[in-house]
Amino acid sequence: MTPSYLIDTNVLSEVIKPVPLPKVEAFLARPEDMWLSVVSLHEFAYGLARMRDIQRRTRIEAWLEAIKESYADRILRVDERIAETAGRVRGACETNGRTITPLDSLIGATALIHALTLATRNTRDFEALNLDLVNPWDE
Repeated sequence: MTPSYLIDTNVLSEVIKPVPLPKVEAFLARPEDMWLSVVSLHEFAYGLARMRDIQRRTRIEAWLEAIKESYADRILRVDERIAETAGRVRGACETNGRTITPLDSLIGATALIHALTLATRNTRDFEALNLDLVNPWDE
C-alpha cells in the first residue's frame, strides 16, 4: 500500500523557488496522496505578510490560492484531538531535553492522528515524535 503524506511547509515552498530541486518536484507530482495542515497556511500567510517585494508577494499569493484550491478537500484542520496530542508531544519532548516548536508539534500531531507519513526537510525536528518521516531531498 502506498503511504499518504502530510506535506510540511518547507516541502511545498520548494516549488516556488527560482530553481526548485527536481527531486522535490518529482516527489510532489502525485498530489492525490498528499495532505496539508492548516498550520502550513498560517506559515505561508506569515511569510507573505513579512515580504517587502510586492511583485514576488503577489506571485506567491496567487500560487498559494492555487494550492488551496488544488488541496481543498485535503487540508487538515487542527481539532481538539490534534491540539491535545500536540501539547502532550511537546511536553514529552521538553521533558526529554528536546525542543519542538508549537507549530511543529501541531504538524507532527496531525500526521500522528491521521496516520500519515510526514514529508519534511527537517526530519531531525520530528524524530522524537515516533512517526513515519520522509525527506524528499534524500529521495
